[in-house]
Amino acid sequence: MSFLGINIAGSALETFQEAEDVTSQNIANVQTPGASRQIVNIGQLPPIDGSTFNPSGLSPGTQGTGVLVSSIQRVHQDSYDALFRGATSSQNFYSVEQSVLTGLQAAMGEPSNGINAAYTTFQTAVSTLANNPQGVAERTGLLTAAQGVVTALNTSSSAITTSETQVQTQAGTMISTINSTIDQIAALNGQIRAATAVGDNPNTYEDQRDTLIDTLSTYVPTSTAIQADGSVLVTVDGQALVNDTVAYHLASPIIGQNANGTPALQVDFVTPPNPVNPAAINITGGQLGGLLDTYNNKLIPYSQQLNDFANGLANESDRISQAGYDLTGQPGGQLFSPVVTQLPISAGNIQVGISTATEVPAALASTQAGTLVQPLNSGNSTVDTTVPIDGNTSLANPTAIAPGGDLTGTLTINVDGINPLGVPPGITVNYQINSSTGGPAVPAGTIDATSIGSFINGFNGGHYGVTASFDSTSQQIVFTRDPTNIDLVHRAEMVASVPPGTTTPNFTITDSNVVGVGPPQPSLGTAAPALLTALGANQINGVVQNASNAFGSTSGANVSALATLFTASFGVPALQTTSPSVIAGPGLVTILPPVGPPATNPTIFASTNPGDVLTLDAGTAAQENVTVTAVNRNTGRISFIAKNAHAANFTISSAQTSTLQQAYATLVAKVGQDTAAATTGNSSQTTLASNVNQVRQSTDGINIDEETQNLVKFQNAYGAAAHVISVLSAMLSDAINLGNGSTF
Repeated sequence: MSFLGINIAGSALETFQEAEDVTSQNIANVQTPGASRQIVNIGQLPPIDGSTFNPSGLSPGTQGTGVLVSSIQRVHQDSYDALFRGATSSQNFYSVEQSVLTGLQAAMGEPSNGINAAYTTFQTAVSTLANNPQGVAERTGLLTAAQGVVTALNTSSSAITTSETQVQTQAGTMISTINSTIDQIAALNGQIRAATAVGDNPNTYEDQRDTLIDTLSTYVPTSTAIQADGSVLVTVDGQALVNDTVAYHLASPIIGQNANGTPALQVDFVTPPNPVNPAAINITGGQLGGLLDTYNNKLIPYSQQLNDFANGLANESDRISQAGYDLTGQPGGQLFSPVVTQLPISAGNIQVGISTATEVPAALASTQAGTLVQPLNSGNSTVDTTVPIDGNTSLANPTAIAPGGDLTGTLTINVDGINPLGVPPGITVNYQINSSTGGPAVPAGTIDATSIGSFINGFNGGHYGVTASFDSTSQQIVFTRDPTNIDLVHRAEMVASVPPGTTTPNFTITDSNVVGVGPPQPSLGTAAPALLTALGANQINGVVQNASNAFGSTSGANVSALATLFTASFGVPALQTTSPSVIAGPGLVTILPPVGPPATNPTIFASTNPGDVLTLDAGTAAQENVTVTAVNRNTGRISFIAKNAHAANFTISSAQTSTLQQAYATLVAKVGQDTAAATTGNSSQTTLASNVNQVRQSTDGINIDEETQNLVKFQNAYGAAAHVISVLSAMLSDAINLGNGSTF
C-alpha cells in the first residue's frame, strides 16, 4: 500500500491501453491491402535497487517499478515479398501476352475464315479454270478468289499492325503509371528515413511503400535492397529506379532497332545512366515486359513471316502468269502486284494485278499449237521413241552416222532473258547422237540424243523453262514454254544475266547444225544433219515461238502450271540475287548486298531474317545450303556460316524447302503455340502468386479472430490494473485519514 504500487498499476494501465490501441489498429486495417500485423512488445521498467534481501529485517531487496511498451513491432517477412513479386511479375507478363495474342488469333480468323480458307478457295478456282480455260465465269472466279487471298492478307497484316499500335500505346500509358509509382516510393523513403533517424515508428509508411513496390512489380520485374537508414533501393535490370528519395523516370517507348537493325519497341530512362552509349532497358517481366516481348518477339516476327508468305506467293504466281498469254494473245501480267510500286510486295502491299477476265493468262506458247513442226514418221509408220534415231526407217529424216560414230551439236534455248556475260544470249547445251551400232560415251553435261526418248529426258532434266514431249497421236515432237520446269540454276542464270533476265512467255530454240532461220524440213528420206531436223522441227530453228506462231488460245496449260504452285516447294521469301563478295573457305561470313551489275538492289536482303535457309552457288560443285545467323538492316549485310569456298558473283537464293501452304502453316502454328504458352504461363504463375501470397499473409497478415482475442486479453488486463489502483487508492486514503476520526 504505497504510491509506488499506484505507479506500478498506472504503468500497467498505460501499457495495456496502448496494446488495446495497437490491436484496434490491426482490427481496423484487417481489409486494408498491404497492411501488416503489428504487435506490442511489453517489457519491465527498470527496477529500484535496494539493499540485500533480508527476511528478518526491513530490506526487501530489488523492487520492480512496473511495465512499459518497449516497441511496436511490424510483423513482415521480406523474403516472401521477393517470392511474391517475382511470381506476380511473371503472371502479369503472361497475362498481357495472352490478351494481345488471343485477340490477334481471333482477328486472323484461322482456321475457318482467314488466309488458309482464302488460299484453299484460290486453289479450287485455279483447278476449275484449268478444266475450262476459256470460260469467262471461271476466269472471273479466279480473279475473285485471288482478291479473296489479297483481302485476307491485308486483314491479317492490319490485325498485326493494329496490335503493334495498341501495344505501343499501352506501354506509353503504363510508363506514366510506373513513373507516378516510383515518385511515391521515393517520397515514402524520405518519410521512413526521417522517422527512423529520430527513433519514431515508420511501420505504416513501410506498409504503404511495400504495397507500392508490389504494384510496381506487376509492371516491371523489381529487385529491392533495404538500406541502413531505412530507405529502399529499387532496381530493374540492375539499374536504379528509386534510390533514397530520387526517382529515375522511364522515357516514353520508341520504335528503335535492335543490334541487327530489326524494328524493336524499346524503353530507356529519361536520363540514361550512360548517355554517351545509351542502351535500352532489358525488361523481362511484368506487364511492360510482356508488351515489349509481344511486340519484339511475337508481332514483328509474325509480320515478317506473313510478308514472306505474301512475297513468295506473289513471286511464284507472277513467274507463271507472266510466262503465259491471255485470251487475246497478249503476254500475261502480274497476277499479284504491289500497291506501292517502289516497295516490295508484302501482306499489306499487295493487290490483284489483273483487272479483267480476258487478261487472265491461261495459255503457254507451244509448237503443238502452230504449224512449224512436222510429224516425225515416214509414211504411216509409228515412231518408237526408244529406238535410235540413226538409220531409223520409221523416221522421215533419220541421221546417217558412220558405224560407231556420233553426231554432235549445240542447242541454244533463249528464254527468260538469260544473257550470260561474254557468251551469246540464251542457254547453251550440247547434244550427242550416237550411231545405231554404238558410239563414244556421252560426256557429262551433254544431252544424250541417241533416241527421241533419251533426248526428251535429257532436255527436260536441264530445267530450261521449255519442255519437250512426244505426241503419239500426231507423231510430233512438242516444245512448250514451261515455267514449272525451272530450278535454282535457271533462276541464278536469270539474275546473273546482263542486264538481269525477266520472265517472258516466248522462247527460241536454235540448233548449231541447222543453217539459217526457220529453213524448210528436208524431203522424206533425206538424212538429218541436225537434231532439230531429225525431230521434224527444222522450221522452228531460230524462230521466236510466241502468240504469232505457237499460241493455242484454248489451251489451259498456263493455268495447269499455276496449279503446281500448291504442291511444289519454294523459297520463302522469294530471294534470288548474286553477291560481289568472295568466300575464301569455311567459317563465319558476312556479305554485302549487290550494288552494281548484274543486280542493282542494295536492299535485296530486306526481307531476309535470321534462321532463313539460303542456297549458295546453285548448280555448281560448290552448291550448299546455309542458315542466316544475323541480318544488319542498317548496312544491308547478312551473316552465315559457310562450308565451301565461293568465287565472286556467286548466286544466292532462298532454299526451296517448303510449299507456300506449309510456310503459312508454320506462322499459324507459331501464333497458336505462343498463345497457348502465354495462357499456360498466366495460369501457372497466377496459382503460384496466390499460393505465395497466402503463405505471406499467414505471417504478415491480420487475423480478425486472433486480434479479437488479444483485445479481450488486453481489456481484462487493463480492468485488473484499474481495480488495483482503485483498491490501493482506497487503502491509501484510509491510511492517510487514520487518527482524525473521519473514517472511524
